Amino acid sequence: MKMLLSLKLWLAVCLFAVSTASSAGIIWEATDGDSNFISFGSSTFPFTSSDTFGIFAATADLAADAPVYTFNGVGSFASASPFKLGMLTANGWVSEAGNYELSAPNTFLLTFVKPSVITNNLSFLFGFDLKAAANQNPVTSVPLPASVWFMTSALMGFLYIGRRKQVV
Repeated sequence: MKMLLSLKLWLAVCLFAVSTASSAGIIWEATDGDSNFISFGSSTFPFTSSDTFGIFAATADLAADAPVYTFNGVGSFASASPFKLGMLTANGWVSEAGNYELSAPNTFLLTFVKPSVITNNLSFLFGFDLKAAANQNPVTSVPLPASVWFMTSALMGFLYIGRRKQVV
């Protein structure tokens, strides 16, 4: 029974790791040709923050590619093509950690987390006239079939070790 509980915990951790590695931020698109943004930090509300935000191409890698457009506090971006959003931190560009659709149509509250900061590490970006793109193709750094093979072989190994301990 103890082996079964540890196996379930291990499986949950592996599935969480695979799902986290495959998420690469949401791809957004403008609803009327241009999107407007205003940012607030957790300690600067109701004033705009001095954080730098960037807009990237939909296929861009935030760790390696340069943004198409950057802004501080308030920004407007006119484009018919889909895009990604990022925030510049001391560790480089990071994608949004979460988003919430507000009651106003096509309005979202995006949350960014500064990974190396202990306090006041949240930045909020209100996005107007945007929606999630219909084509969400996240880039995975590890192909899913390979991760399934590794997880299966590890599960088999744990089952073998558990069975062997019962015999001794």
